[in-house]
Amino acid sequence: MEKINVFISFDIEGVGVVSSWRELRDSTDLTRIRRIATEEVNAVIRGIRNSRVPIGKITICDSHGLGENLLIEQLEPGIHLTKGSPRMYYMIEGIEQGYDLLFLIGYHAMAGTTGSGMDHTYSSRVIYNVKINGRNVGEAEINTGVAGHYGVALAMVSGDDLLIKAVKKFFGTQVETVITKYGVSRFAARCRHPLDVQKELEMKSKRAVEQYKRRRPFRIKTPIYAEVEVLNSLIGDLVELIPDIKRISARRFKFKSPDILRFYRILRLICVLGGYADRLLT
Repeated sequence: MEKINVFISFDIEGVGVVSSWRELRDSTDLTRIRRIATEEVNAVIRGIRNSRVPIGKITICDSHGLGENLLIEQLEPGIHLTKGSPRMYYMIEGIEQGYDLLFLIGYHAMAGTTGSGMDHTYSSRVIYNVKINGRNVGEAEINTGVAGHYGVALAMVSGDDLLIKAVKKFFGTQVETVITKYGVSRFAARCRHPLDVQKELEMKSKRAVEQYKRRRPFRIKTPIYAEVEVLNSLIGDLVELIPDIKRISARRFKFKSPDILRFYRILRLICVLGGYADRLLT
């Protein structure tokens, strides 16, 4: 039997103990959250390795902010960690290097999800909404689409209950999921105990790998007809500089992309320009 290679894309808002971005700015809270986040990823790694399937490489892509969150010295040995910034494909960097399964760990719901913790899509300061082929999408859907372009199938997702509800609606119930907490409002959550979360992560990741033959890559229909709405008209003024993108209102843009890779790079460029606009405002 050939070995299965696993790619883990990690974000932090869906980690079980996090309820606000304030916690991620406070040095004491951040130290604790980084440790617990690392333990959640370790639980996934243990589950993957405890499966009855030969495992090859496991790569973790640290994908919150500048990608400097997980504590590599506390991670299970024998893995690779992609960290730092900038990266061409950011949350999914390196997915083209021969993987079979994708895990989305610590993820959050898309922008505009009522009651979900820290809901946003790629940039809370730039992006108001993203549509692909007429459907609203968030980071889970977009990143899974990039993975699918390379033949990598989504195996498991963890995050709050509203993210998991959206994942099941979009991808179906065959994807393994772990609810790490329950959304109350954008900056409030009913959190599960970290050890309970880690126990379930280990169990579900083991099962996700053992059922790998049932999983199929999710491929987005091409060409892609995309629509992106930004937060304000100043961001819009800068985004309008991008070639082959049409401004249809002060904050809304549409464009056609031959594939998900070009779409992804345009979305990343919109976020970069929006970040510059944010500095102009301050």
